[in-house]
Amino acid sequence: MNKTIACLLAACVVQAAPASAADLLAPPAALAGLVPDAFPNGLKLVELRPRCDGCAPWRVIDFHANDSADPVRRERVSVHEGVTAMYAFPGTAYFANVKVEQSILGRYEQDKAIVTEALAHECARMQARVLDYTASRPEVRDKIERVRAKGRDYIEFEQGTYEGIAYASCTHNAFGLLNTTLSQLQIFVPARDAIITAYLLEQKQSKYRSIDEFLQLRRAFIEGYIDAVSKRGGGG
Repeated sequence: MNKTIACLLAACVVQAAPASAADLLAPPAALAGLVPDAFPNGLKLVELRPRCDGCAPWRVIDFHANDSADPVRRERVSVHEGVTAMYAFPGTAYFANVKVEQSILGRYEQDKAIVTEALAHECARMQARVLDYTASRPEVRDKIERVRAKGRDYIEFEQGTYEGIAYASCTHNAFGLLNTTLSQLQIFVPARDAIITAYLLEQKQSKYRSIDEFLQLRRAFIEGYIDAVSKRGGGG
């Protein structure tokens, strides 16, 4: 059975131990104020990695269809500066893998449009895969229904604003669906030409015990990140 589809039958979770926060690097000046050190609920920055030296000033986003292994479309998103920030609650595995990227001058709005479209496309594609797979497998559907957040689709795309800052997300409303990312978030900071991409991870060693608890932590992450960015001069 395909490993991705097998995740419908049992949670496929990669467990990674957070690194020590003792020797954290400082983000580059262009990204100052865009990497919070900690959140009110105890989530902390535990690792910070620079973007690779000599990287091309862009990254490639692939658009896929469910009936083809090859991408149906490829787009470049510019990256002037970038870091990866890892966050964890005390005593747990990584909760969030965050890419903080500043667009090349003049490319921010185009980059924002591409990543938003890509996230919406991937979200719809994953929802279609889950519906197609479970349609003829009632035993799998019943298993998912026992852990799915009530009143929600299996996978949902959302766009919104908080404190004047826009965000978009694709969220799994049940454990053990297609991969170990329960929610992918985009937070857009136009005043800094910055796009923050966060992957909130499914874990065995975690602060949450149910999908409802995870969804509460997801909301706290969105609001906490935006609050931190706004207070440190990144918003608006």
